[in-house]
Amino acid sequence: MIAPLTRADERAAVAALAAAFASYKLLAALCPNAKRRPRVTEAFCRFLFRSAVRAGGAFGTPDRGAVVCSWPAGREWPSRWDAVRAGGLAFMWRMGWRASLLMTRLEGEFDAARGAHVPGPHCYVPLLGVRPELQGRGLSRAVLHPVFARADRDTVPIYLETMTESNVAIYQKLGFELVGYRELTGGLPNWEFVRAPGYDDKPRS
Repeated sequence: MIAPLTRADERAAVAALAAAFASYKLLAALCPNAKRRPRVTEAFCRFLFRSAVRAGGAFGTPDRGAVVCSWPAGREWPSRWDAVRAGGLAFMWRMGWRASLLMTRLEGEFDAARGAHVPGPHCYVPLLGVRPELQGRGLSRAVLHPVFARADRDTVPIYLETMTESNVAIYQKLGFELVGYRELTGGLPNWEFVRAPGYDDKPRS
């Protein structure tokens, strides 16, 4: 059973997200030092998890092995104060000033792409992760179900992006349409997706 997550779930949820994103290209760009990267990855996941909890958009499996962080319509553009309260300053401190400058530039590029594809109210999924040993069991679809249900109830699209090419087919099977691709600062690839409200998300082969 998929359940809403709270700050009480933070340790297990962040551990699962950090395991899922251990080799993510964005985090390798932010922290080229492999020894420091696990801490930066954990801080990144903690920041987005807290942001989602504050927005009422964090969900997970009972064992917290699969977690989704979403910002529902009306909360899809967090303010700077929201970011501070979610631990944004701690995340920037953990990254260091060079990486923080890069992240700020990339955030501008992410936001520009999102604003172009979904200019009106929408739900945004900044983070979706499944522990590596649990992947391939349909947990992404399961954990996204309450996000889909809320977006359909609100009649708004859902937007997400990925830097992992193998995720493209996965998101398409989940009902997302690939609406864009671009190279970001540093040559980072970015595939951009939108799921229309009311899409039938039953499994497809």
